[in-house]
Amino acid sequence: MNYKSRSGSVYYEVQGPEKAPALIFTHGGGLNGRMFAEQVAAFKDRYRVITWDMLGHGRSSPLEQNLDVKEMAACIKGIMEEEKVEKAVVIGHSVGGYVVQYAGIHYPERIQGIVSIGALSVAKLMNRMELRLYQLALFLSRALPGSLIFRRAAGEKTTTSEARQFFYRSMVEMGKKQFLYMLGGQLDICQEKAEKAPPQPLLITHGEKEMPRSLIKANKEWHAAVPGSSYSEIPGAGHNASMDNPDYFNRTLLSFVEKLEL
Repeated sequence: MNYKSRSGSVYYEVQGPEKAPALIFTHGGGLNGRMFAEQVAAFKDRYRVITWDMLGHGRSSPLEQNLDVKEMAACIKGIMEEEKVEKAVVIGHSVGGYVVQYAGIHYPERIQGIVSIGALSVAKLMNRMELRLYQLALFLSRALPGSLIFRRAAGEKTTTSEARQFFYRSMVEMGKKQFLYMLGGQLDICQEKAEKAPPQPLLITHGEKEMPRSLIKANKEWHAAVPGSSYSEIPGAGHNASMDNPDYFNRTLLSFVEKLEL
């Protein structure tokens, strides 16, 4: 199915009972909604599961400028309206983690809970070291061949061969031009502090072998700064924690969702 955003066509898929509580999964940069196949399989019998491809990714329209994270948050609301979903728990990986936080900020009446996988808080400015790492990544990505960038990123961000192969294939499918637009948009949003933190119940997750390692420290600080938030380190997993260790991640997500009593 497709949702017509102001910047292009957004591809999405819906599975599960029509009247069941909704879970919306937003992938990370360079990937697509197919990264959540294990979550779809685990949750579709009890929940209405929606996965989608951000602009510039997968089967959605290409980007013509840097990815606009706030526009992607609006796409979540648009898909919900298209499917007549009143409320949902939103789950976001990496850049998708920023998207779902902005969905919670801008559409608080529609979002029941937020799950971050390997992302940072949008309510806190990135520290100098983290910012320099992102700037360096963008600089090197402009200079180096796409195949080299994609292979190295896939190796650094995953711990299992299946996740690594998916990561690499997805980025090759995306192409270097779209990747640079995505990375530029990620850098844009990381230099901006949200006007407030999302008010919804929050689950912060990351892989035990998350890269860069500074993200682990930042996630622990984020958890400490948000009273009542939940936190989980996914054993043996890298940046793509929901793919590297899907069983553990799924149990963690289910526990969080059940506590919300949707």
